Amino acid sequence: MNRRNGISLLDVVILILIVGVIAALVIPNTRMKKAEEAKIRCQEQQMAINEAMVRYFTTAGDTMLLKVKVETAEVDSSDSTGSEEEVATEEAEGDTMPPIRMFTEDTTLLRPYLPAEYSFTCPLDGDAYIIIARDSSFYSISCPNDGHGQIIKGRPTWEE
Repeated sequence: MNRRNGISLLDVVILILIVGVIAALVIPNTRMKKAEEAKIRCQEQQMAINEAMVRYFTTAGDTMLLKVKVETAEVDSSDSTGSEEEVATEEAEGDTMPPIRMFTEDTTLLRPYLPAEYSFTCPLDGDAYIIIARDSSFYSISCPNDGHGQIIKGRPTWEE
């Protein structure tokens, strides 16, 4: 019997097939695992923005003055001791309410409440989060990627 030392072509083909089957089984699992890790990281980042938004609102908050129309009784000009300018100034000072705190869409205002190297983008593909702040009672933080969820008025949609 004549035995050859070395690797035959059939051995190489079988080895390539085995490596291909293993790769076909492993690669999709690692991709799914990577996507799931990115989703979890994205949700953690949205929660951090949510906490920063609440801290910003309670400590600083954008403030705005609300003008309130004050109905004044007509004053008889003969009874008035002050000039018309003095009456107008008193009315102008009396028709504003104290400032109302507002949420913000400006990410630079939220930076002091976040870690130093914080990114306002999804870790999956780098798309920026969508932050909407309408008034003192509504804000939302959304990821542009489907399935990563959003936070509406402090409540994450993935916990429902």
